[in-house]
Amino acid sequence: MKVSKTYSIKIALLIFFLLITTVSRATSVFELAPLSANQKVIEEDLKAILRKAALPENAITFSWQENNENYAEITCENNTMQIQIYASPGEWSAVFYMALQKLGFLFPHPRWQISPSSLDASLCGQVYEWNPTLKYRGFHFHTMHPNEWVHAFMTNQPEIAYESIRWLARNQQNIFDFSMLRNDLIDWFDYLQPIYTYAREMGLHTGVAFGVALQQQNSWKLVSLLGTFFNNKSEKEIEKKLVPLLELLPLSFINVEAGTSEFTAVNYERSLNWMNKVAEIAARYNVAMLTKVHVSSNQQHEEYGNYNFLPQYADSTVGVLPHTVFYYALEDSVAPMYGNKNFHDIKDFMLKMRGQRMNWYYPETSYYISMDIDVPLLLLEYLRGRAEDMRFLYEHNINGQLNFTTGHELGYWLFDWTLALLTNLEYDFDPKIALKLLGEDPTVWQEHLDFQYQYLTVEQLIAIVSFSNGGDELMPKHKIHQRNLMRELSKSPEKTNEEIQKLESAIDHIPSTEQIKNEELRTMLDVTYLRFHHALATRKALLEENKTSLKDAEQIRNEGIEKMSLIVQQYNRYPEANIFDYYSNVTAYSYGYGAFAKELYYWYREEEMVRRNKFGAFFMKVYDYTDILF
Repeated sequence: MKVSKTYSIKIALLIFFLLITTVSRATSVFELAPLSANQKVIEEDLKAILRKAALPENAITFSWQENNENYAEITCENNTMQIQIYASPGEWSAVFYMALQKLGFLFPHPRWQISPSSLDASLCGQVYEWNPTLKYRGFHFHTMHPNEWVHAFMTNQPEIAYESIRWLARNQQNIFDFSMLRNDLIDWFDYLQPIYTYAREMGLHTGVAFGVALQQQNSWKLVSLLGTFFNNKSEKEIEKKLVPLLELLPLSFINVEAGTSEFTAVNYERSLNWMNKVAEIAARYNVAMLTKVHVSSNQQHEEYGNYNFLPQYADSTVGVLPHTVFYYALEDSVAPMYGNKNFHDIKDFMLKMRGQRMNWYYPETSYYISMDIDVPLLLLEYLRGRAEDMRFLYEHNINGQLNFTTGHELGYWLFDWTLALLTNLEYDFDPKIALKLLGEDPTVWQEHLDFQYQYLTVEQLIAIVSFSNGGDELMPKHKIHQRNLMRELSKSPEKTNEEIQKLESAIDHIPSTEQIKNEELRTMLDVTYLRFHHALATRKALLEENKTSLKDAEQIRNEGIEKMSLIVQQYNRYPEANIFDYYSNVTAYSYGYGAFAKELYYWYREEEMVRRNKFGAFFMKVYDYTDILF
């Protein structure tokens, strides 16, 4: 058959066009649609801020003019300060709140505003530039843990939600989501719609987190357990459950997990199909889809490798959330968690995905499960780790971060507020910036940061002063954090003596807390350092036939409980959210995240393990494993 020259040219052009569009689709990166705050809503927030500061409502006014340079100029006339904003639509509200910060307004916690007693006239004529370190910056409120945000977004406590949204906006954040749990979705949609609408009017991109087939911790999911085994059934279930979600809520993005748990994979090809299917449906509604990239190391495939890195083979519309856990930084040489030596694989994956798809870093400022906030330990290593990571993101052109947080109580507001402040390039990735703004002595705090880095991380005492959890005790070959379990110490005087020596060395170098001004932070550090003494006493008791050192451990614990009573009495900012109580709720935990911390339950459990010589995972059981897993 003879083909004409003209026809051949048309065929060639068609092939060329298809190649170009295919390449374009493969390399395009989904970006969130531009979102500008509602000026009237921001004006109302300014009035609320001024009322709380006991200043006249007209003490500060503002105007906005579109400009891509992003700066604010302070002018003054007739006892009124005018903030003149020159900024792009997506950044103007961040510029406004940055200017308020320059005027002395600080928002460390959603229920704590620091205000100037009067406005400083010397600031008139000043110009302040806004240079964010990241394009997308915000928080994942992890409502799988029993926290204030469970009440904010999953039960009828909307004021907590609105306060949290204002806290985000006032600290120049522009993205957030929370973990959806299994409940009556129709009622939940009606409840959440005005909250999410308000968030978007405050300039925040809204998202929700859930699983495709995630079984653990009461997660809402798209696919039934039976559906995980069949392609057609699972795809129908995805369409049936995802479309109503996208139609009923004003969303910018969804945060989706593929596996049935952090440690258990689904068929790799089926998982890829799920990712592409979810992303394709979300794109119909102009909603971005990102999938969590876990740090677990026990899921390998001959062709695809680590299950967690599977999204690299998905369509380019599938974004990624490279996740690290606990306080360790991306470039730390040691981060012995989930079977890893460190998190360099996550770092390398994030760099590999740069420019290929949406790519937001997903670190933590609290971890829970007997490691930090519920022990409780005030781990200043979160300040160092997140500051170092922020610098890394900026220097390597990673344009987004969605930080995982369990709660703001027990001093953990410090870590979240610091991370929010670090999205301002002006602060030069200073881990002590929040402390400086609070009027603390940075030299005093540097001693504590240096101590914790040296002994918790370099010497790895974090494995001693934190506690083993169910994952460690049930899966000792794949521990959540590498450590000597108490049952292992009970059989090894050599290991026990080694830990005793480490603790004694650390205790000799604990810095004084006397010069710390903030009572809450000072008290939480005192409790943290008491745990060093307590861990020493329980380990000494392991080597004693009569276990006399347990009396010392009990005395230390009682001293800690007295300090925790002060925290609960003076700094329980969410009494309606039952943070320090035992109560039934929609999570897999029948207590608030501060309940064990209040009574130092983990400390007591360790004493009883030694006293009774019982070290099993079900001794004085903390978790309902059935509820968590199923």
